[in-house]
Amino acid sequence: MKVEELFGRDYTEFSEVDSFNAGNTVGGFISRRATEYYGALLITSINGEDVNPQLIMGTPKMHYPFSSREDGSRKYAFPIVKSVEAYEKLDGTNILCFSYQHNGGTYYSAKTRLRPFVGSGRFGNFLAMWQEVASMPTIIDIMNRHQCNLSFELYGARNPHLIVYPNVLDIALLFGVTNTGRIIPPSEIDCDLPKVRLWAEVDGDLIARYEAIRGELQQTLKQADEGYYSGSEGTVWYLKTPDAKCIQFKCKPETIEAIHFSAGCGISRNVVVATCWNAYENTDDPTAEFIKTLLAEEFKPEIIEANHYLIEKSLDFVKGELVFRQKVLMEYHQFNENILTDKPLVMRYMSQFFGKKDMRKVYTTIINFG
Repeated sequence: MKVEELFGRDYTEFSEVDSFNAGNTVGGFISRRATEYYGALLITSINGEDVNPQLIMGTPKMHYPFSSREDGSRKYAFPIVKSVEAYEKLDGTNILCFSYQHNGGTYYSAKTRLRPFVGSGRFGNFLAMWQEVASMPTIIDIMNRHQCNLSFELYGARNPHLIVYPNVLDIALLFGVTNTGRIIPPSEIDCDLPKVRLWAEVDGDLIARYEAIRGELQQTLKQADEGYYSGSEGTVWYLKTPDAKCIQFKCKPETIEAIHFSAGCGISRNVVVATCWNAYENTDDPTAEFIKTLLAEEFKPEIIEANHYLIEKSLDFVKGELVFRQKVLMEYHQFNENILTDKPLVMRYMSQFFGKKDMRKVYTTIINFG
């Protein structure tokens, strides 16, 4: 099993200590190929010992069920299906729980999209957030019963992306995936864990229903703070075919879709900012070049290069937001008073360090991250 045969040239090499099994240093390759192999691992060494390559399939790159014509109309291409289920698409950090083998033992771990393991960084302690809301023994039991990896979304106000949620921090089970790439929809996974919400069981004319659900999704969206929305980011459709396969398509409301498509001639600030936030799931110090590699999954190279200045400005904005968050939390924790106990006292204290126009943001930061 050669890495180029699976991932082409779109991969990076890694060697990292497993966050969930500290005695294991795992090495191999991680795919950046925007296909079913997106984020997949090919493990080739454990604790310095070469092992038979182990392919770990992850959360694949999802596509739309249409292509755009030159006149702006859409050419849909739905396969023949037995049934279709549409589930809400959550906007947070994707976490994949998986297992690997070594010396006769099975080890269970978890990863973000483009890192081999869930980690902690200067601006995002994803490992701590995951451990706060996820029960690995429960998850391992489900993995063993269904013989698959499990894909989750870690989402909420403490992990903001494009959509702002009222809950502080939660996880939702999205689906299962085997290491042969077979997708197991949430309806076929028996568990008591919170699952992503079923939006609709889809039948009839799939194109008409797709457009109707896009309209429903659009109705949920409301502009929140700059660069953010409340509502739903979209839905993921699970199409079950007569040959027992399950195909995933994404369906997004017009506003979110437009942010990502950018009319084919540019990239919106919203999508670049969201990509910058996502970058911190994979590295502590993202560069403009790294942001470009993430944007290359959706946009043509010439469009990305034409927006180099926007990418740099957006990355500076996100870094500034993270520095602001760090400063707020540092001052708040030094004061050693609970904002839930005495909000006026805490806010008076914080006003020494921040301007009046920033105080609402200071309060929100403390509530969400303090």
